Amino acid sequence: MHDRQFPHEQFAKLIGPERWEKWNPPQFLARLETAVGSVVLDLGCGPGFWTLPLAEIVGETGAVHALDTSPEMLAALAQRQPPPQVKPLPGEATEIPLADESVDLVWAAFVLHEAEPPVRCLAEVWRILRPGGRVAVLDWRPDAEGDEGPPRHHRVSVSQVEGWSSEVGFSVVQRTWQDEHSYLVEAQR
Repeated sequence: MHDRQFPHEQFAKLIGPERWEKWNPPQFLARLETAVGSVVLDLGCGPGFWTLPLAEIVGETGAVHALDTSPEMLAALAQRQPPPQVKPLPGEATEIPLADESVDLVWAAFVLHEAEPPVRCLAEVWRILRPGGRVAVLDWRPDAEGDEGPPRHHRVSVSQVEGWSSEVGFSVVQRTWQDEHSYLVEAQR
């Protein structure tokens, strides 16, 4: 683990009721308009806060590859007894162990700031996405006040995400300020 990664010992924070109340994952993810039967990568899935709602969206005919570098996070996901369409996947965000053009959507929630370097992560996302596929990056605003999220010097800005996305070939389709702490950037291959 490097100093940018969320400590796996604190995984309970990632699935607690306060977080669920704040984000309401089923409602939040509905805006991505992901079809039943889609193949999704939950990049940096942790204990599955977003993974399980994504699995409901894609249904039994879809798949959610749940990638994390931490065996402890993947074990925490397994303890939650995910449905069969969830495919735990140990690996790095900069070396994703999936075939070229095999994924419809990459969901990267609060993880791009952990990738070293982030542009390499986005290049890998480009590689695995099918033509027309999308990436959605939800991350921490560097200008946010307060203690929520990682240290400010680890955060990446919207302009950085958009620049790196364009550099590897994506077209940025939408930018949304979620709240005073976070933003969502959606881009298409």
